[in-house]
Amino acid sequence: MASPSRKARTTSLHDDAYALFVRMLIDRRLKAGMSQQAVADALGWNQSIIAKVESVQRRLDVIELIRIAGVVGFDPAKLVRDAEQAINKSER
Repeated sequence: MASPSRKARTTSLHDDAYALFVRMLIDRRLKAGMSQQAVADALGWNQSIIAKVESVQRRLDVIELIRIAGVVGFDPAKLVRDAEQAINKSER
């Protein structure tokens, strides 16, 4: 089986729907009163990773989302459901 092209693997990073998801993630961090540095420190990550995710320069995988949700204090499944609803609404 041929592997997907590089373009196919990175399309969602530059998709409006992904940007909407990231904005919702940022909103949850801000509502929790946490800085990028505080989230990064709690995860043992460099702050630049959080900055790259939030500026849509780096894709977030599901395990990273679960870890961020645990630190920030939100339900990652609810974020995904909320994002799905917002994306569906914006695509109508």
